[in-house]
Amino acid sequence: MDVVGSVGAALLAAFAVLTWPGRNPHRWPGGLREVLPERPADPDPSVYAAADALDLLALALRAGLAPVEALEEVAARVGGVAGGELAVVAAAHRWGEEPEVAWQRVSEAWRPAALAWRAAVSAGVAPAGLLESAAAQLRRAEDDRLAASMQRAGVLLVLPLGLCFLPGFVGTSVVPVVLHLADALLRV
Repeated sequence: MDVVGSVGAALLAAFAVLTWPGRNPHRWPGGLREVLPERPADPDPSVYAAADALDLLALALRAGLAPVEALEEVAARVGGVAGGELAVVAAAHRWGEEPEVAWQRVSEAWRPAALAWRAAVSAGVAPAGLLESAAAQLRRAEDDRLAASMQRAGVLLVLPLGLCFLPGFVGTSVVPVVLHLADALLRV
């Protein structure tokens, strides 16, 4: 078998391996399942919904509502998972629980709100300004997380493109040059 035949057989074998019908593309390193994880079965409020609810809560507090009444009003207006969790915090406050305990009853999305509420209560100031900054912090952190995820997805998309174009590049540019040089060396 000559050099051209063996290189052709190697290229055909590589093509067969890459396009085999039983191959699962999600098992390749860097597949989309690593970039886009499945949603958890137990839904948390989205970060943006929590940030919007915190802005509404700050507005309600600035309008003169008492903290518990503001929590209840915003929970009723927001609805969904975010409203339900704010209702839990409001009910915990109504039952006389400390703010640390009340905010521990909800998901981790509310951690900046819990810290702002605790700081406001311990300092004896209105929590509206701290809640607004907590909402901004939530949005900023989520935007950074999404940007990093998109950058990672872009990097991971290069791998399949490279696997598609590399055999063509090698077959059309590298192999003919190597074959020509080998032929020239064998004739000498």
